[in-house]
Amino acid sequence: MAGEELDHYQELLDIYFDLRAATCVSWTRIPDVTKVASCFGPIVEPVGRWTFSDASDYRDQHDPSSDEDQDPIVLLAARSGWTIAIEPQGREATGVEVMRRLSAGGEAFCVLGSGSPEWHYCRAGGEPLRVKQLTDDPPAIHVLDSLIADLPCRGESPGDQWLEAAYALAERITGVRLGHDDLTEPHAGYIIRNSHRDVSPQHLQPVAMDPEIAEILADPHGHRRKTAELCARAAAEIANLEGSLIHDALAAAEDLRRNTPELRKQVQELALQSARKDLPGDSSDRTAALHALLGSLDPNDRQAARLASHWAAQITGGNPDQRARLSILQRCAALD
Repeated sequence: MAGEELDHYQELLDIYFDLRAATCVSWTRIPDVTKVASCFGPIVEPVGRWTFSDASDYRDQHDPSSDEDQDPIVLLAARSGWTIAIEPQGREATGVEVMRRLSAGGEAFCVLGSGSPEWHYCRAGGEPLRVKQLTDDPPAIHVLDSLIADLPCRGESPGDQWLEAAYALAERITGVRLGHDDLTEPHAGYIIRNSHRDVSPQHLQPVAMDPEIAEILADPHGHRRKTAELCARAAAEIANLEGSLIHDALAAAEDLRRNTPELRKQVQELALQSARKDLPGDSSDRTAALHALLGSLDPNDRQAARLASHWAAQITGGNPDQRARLSILQRCAALD
């Protein structure tokens, strides 16, 4: 049976390559699409009915280096007692708080296509299970053992069909097969203006009391340079960026007197070298962290804060406190 499932999803992913490179698909038992949209963030803007291609085109037309916000987009459709959420070039459903909210209806599952694909499973608002391909410390997944037995999508599973197997696992859990119609028909579209991604309330308060963060919260506009620096430092820490160039760049993010055109050129080249190793449309944590560092070196304080926070938010790793810190900094950077 696994062979037929894997063949189906291999064909689907070969046709719709963005599913493999830069798309998150999730399933929730919550039937009301408006309630599902609110799981992704407290402020959502309906945009009518969009196809997967419409949403992808919208994302492509909004350059993250511009002043326009790069708010996530989610397409929602009811399918056999489940609601499917498709995020072109997005990953909001992988957030801890988002998964908890999506599972309030009983269960939630999501698959993220990227250079290092992953899937998440959550029940009744509990702690989500996260499984990523070839992780050093793969989690135990006893709750799904009977469904995953013949599918190569455990944390330690190698092979080229890991993502296909993750989609097959989603089908086994939900009974819903993702198909061509889901990617070509128009669905209810929403722009998420304020995301719940990876931030839970119990982590926000202690982080907000940190002296550096508290100072920024008291005057976000007056501390844009500090916001950019802290975003870059957090990104570098999560992505384990090391070396003398990284050290010099972080020092320059704090002290503009050290911020030279030559230094920015070197960091840009390092980011480009990293991006060449990524799949099309996808940024690895290392690439995103290097772009956050490069953004923090922008001579314009407002632009530095926005670019650094935008790219830091693309990083999938980090502990809850680090995610909470980045969430606060991102919101401060977005203030006009």
